[in-house]
Amino acid sequence: MDREAHGDAEELEFLERSLADLEAERSAGDISEDDYRHLAEVYNERRAAVRRRASAGEDAAAEEGGAGIAAADGGAADVSGGLGRPARPQRHWRRPVAVLVVVAMVGGGLGVGLASALGSRSSLDTATGDIRRSTRGLLFEAQEHLAAGRFDEAEQIYAAVTDTQPSNAEAHAYWGWIDFQRGDLASAGERIAVAVAADARYPAARVFGAVVALRTGSLEEAAAHLAVFDAVEAPPLMEELVAAAELRERVLAGRLAAAEAAGDAAAVEALVAGATPGQMATAARHLADGGQVVLAARLFGSALAADPANVAALVGRGALLTSPDLAAFEDLAAEGMGALDRAVELAPDDPEARFWRGLALARSGLLDDALADLEHLATLDAPAGLLAEGARLAEEVRAAQSP
Repeated sequence: MDREAHGDAEELEFLERSLADLEAERSAGDISEDDYRHLAEVYNERRAAVRRRASAGEDAAAEEGGAGIAAADGGAADVSGGLGRPARPQRHWRRPVAVLVVVAMVGGGLGVGLASALGSRSSLDTATGDIRRSTRGLLFEAQEHLAAGRFDEAEQIYAAVTDTQPSNAEAHAYWGWIDFQRGDLASAGERIAVAVAADARYPAARVFGAVVALRTGSLEEAAAHLAVFDAVEAPPLMEELVAAAELRERVLAGRLAAAEAAGDAAAVEALVAGATPGQMATAARHLADGGQVVLAARLFGSALAADPANVAALVGRGALLTSPDLAAFEDLAAEGMGALDRAVELAPDDPEARFWRGLALARSGLLDDALADLEHLATLDAPAGLLAEGARLAEEVRAAQSP
């Protein structure tokens, strides 16, 4: 499935879920009949348009045949670097950039479902009568523009809404988000601050504020936004976006790195104590990807101390300790291989466990065992990037086995 087709599938999924949520709100009496009809019409029209686009794309793909696939395969880069010292694979399949995840949802065709979900608990809920309906209609129009990437048109609507309703948190928050996507971080921060002042419990403002603060290195501010977000009743879709973007874990990793650099052991200890084993494991992965290997290894260790069966922490620590940079330390390499063995024992069908153990075995010269892991990986339902890297490494192992 190409990127456009994948995007269509994701958009359809979100629209279907938005329609289901809309029905639930109607049944619970949380939405007026007029708003329900308007929203249902918007969602159904968008769903029909996406289906038509997807159908047209399938027809075009059928005409092109397999040429595109061959071209894509031929352009793949060799990331293994040879069995003697394979380069550390880029784990792009498991580390979405927080900014890009939310930007893609808002600006890449999924903005209708997201924007309505985020706006459903805004300060507009306290308004009544024709003003509310008129403003809500304008905001839905702005969401349509956002979904199509028409930022100028959306911005004009948000400006009009804030002129008549200066305390409208939704309009300020999304106007600030447009500024962020344009790269104007200062203006984005100011507009989102206005949104927070207007409605401190509006989830979208808190998430956008955390993303902007993380981008500008204001880690404590980002943490404060997330603390409020975690204390409010946020829409499930927004919770999923925050989790998928690993926003909490990115902030945790940044705060830990800052505390470590400052020599503040008490702050490091407090941050670790306040995190779950899963959050520690993910934050450790971000630290490792950023070159903070020692701190990452310690954090993986802390995650395992709290939960010895945490597969993500076992894989992460094992991948670090079996890396070429630590090859001279036989005790660490042995500990790392033990962690990878334990991960595969606990989760034999975990794709990352199989990949990283296969890579470690290949580095150790145990080619038959490495190939067994990589061939098992090829049978799993795993992200395409990981499967491709595993397949390339398997080919190198087979080549090394040849006389």
